Amino acid sequence: MPKIKLKWLKTKLQENKSLVESFFSLSLLNGLNALLPLITLPYILRVVGTANYGQYAYVYVLIQYLMLFNAYGFNYSASKQVAENQKNISRLNVIYNSVITCRLLLLVGGIIIVTILSPILLETSEKKWMFFLGLGMVLGDSLNSVWLFQGMEKMRYLTMLNILSRSVFAILIFIFVKEPNDLPILLGINSLGFMIAGLASVIIAKSQFHISFFIPKLSDVKFQLREGAVIFGTTLGTSLYGNANVLILNFFVGESLLGIYAAAEKIIKGLQSLTLPIVQALFPYISKNFIGQSLEYKINKIKRIASVMFLAFLIPNIAIFLLSDWFVSLLAGKGFEESGSLLIIMSPIFTIGALNHLLGITGLINLGRQDLFFYAVVLAGGVSVLFLLFFVSILGVAAASIAMVLSEIILLISCIVFLIRIKSEGNT
Repeated sequence: MPKIKLKWLKTKLQENKSLVESFFSLSLLNGLNALLPLITLPYILRVVGTANYGQYAYVYVLIQYLMLFNAYGFNYSASKQVAENQKNISRLNVIYNSVITCRLLLLVGGIIIVTILSPILLETSEKKWMFFLGLGMVLGDSLNSVWLFQGMEKMRYLTMLNILSRSVFAILIFIFVKEPNDLPILLGINSLGFMIAGLASVIIAKSQFHISFFIPKLSDVKFQLREGAVIFGTTLGTSLYGNANVLILNFFVGESLLGIYAAAEKIIKGLQSLTLPIVQALFPYISKNFIGQSLEYKINKIKRIASVMFLAFLIPNIAIFLLSDWFVSLLAGKGFEESGSLLIIMSPIFTIGALNHLLGITGLINLGRQDLFFYAVVLAGGVSVLFLLFFVSILGVAAASIAMVLSEIILLISCIVFLIRIKSEGNT
């Protein structure tokens, strides 16, 4: 009997080799993502202080918005296309060159938009300089074909690139950031890491996947923009409650309070990154697994995975809630004590965020219902922004923490309702 079970296990592992490889590659990556902040964040916060970190966090959010605009919806739309054409080299070449061209064009467009709005968004020369230094992050990210590695289910390459870029970032921080005036250097160091990863990604695409570089047809570029449009709207909506809080708080609270909130948000997002290996590895796996299956099979599979995920993340989530003050003391140190209460409020995001990624992106998008996920995200993001605008004057930075959790709950409920509706429509 044990031999039979061992043989069965070996067969299952072989059948899901790509999923297992993706999971362990992403686990290693996100383990690094969790470890490096334990090393670098305490040093950064202690060197620059609350006010300076608030200023850095604000500019960094602007860079993230530009990266979001530049990424469009390609990490999912293009990843899905690659997963469906893994052995079609000709089609992979068209997809790769079309997406890279789109991203470079979007980069130029994004820079023009921010330049026009700079008198409002970047009102000081220091912020303008920091933003300029951070543009290398966007260019490097444009060249880093995460969607190609996800679709090919070769996440070890993504892991290698991120280890390279983040290690460079961590080492250079301790070399060049010595005092508060060195704050702009942080964004420059980030840019260098992203640029190295982006260039390495191009080399890997050519050497490992036999990608050839050429100028794509205009029709192929338009096709990629259409394919990614709905997902772009969804990710843009997600950012309303994912990144907009720092942007909004910048106009209502001082830089010290902004730094206190940004530190708590950074910690919860760092902890939440530990859940990403599972949900990211599942996307291309489920894309292939759903081909030819009935709607009932698809919904039930998502339901089973969601149930297991909830139970698996519940205990560590309780630990985050109970140990919030300890996390802040360890990572932020003196001056950031108020971040502990904010982290307590945000703690449910650890589990709810992972479920939203599974039910919304891995679930609804793979079911071809991007439109429903878009509606859910717009609703959640809109409620988050309105709540923050109405209550920030009463609750201060705590309003941003509550808004973040509220939006995740609304998104979770919406995804569940939509999946139930899809299943019931399929049975009629």
